[in-house]
Amino acid sequence: MITSVPGIGTVLGARLLGELGDDPARFSDIAGLRGFAGTAPITRASGKSRIVSARHIRNDRLADACHWRAFAAIT
Repeated sequence: MITSVPGIGTVLGARLLGELGDDPARFSDIAGLRGFAGTAPITRASGKSRIVSARHIRNDRLADACHWRAFAAIT
């Protein structure tokens, strides 16, 4: 049950399930899910230079739900 995860109640759980969908094969691995949610960083490397930046193209509603889940788990 999704509400057994710390920080996820009935409303936030419904929002997460609504954004992710009910197809378990939609994301082949966790990296695909993190990219969709916008929580995976973008790393660009060339030679000795390495830049890690935030992902701006994402599912904003899912990213907001992840933010509220983390905030609720802390408090």
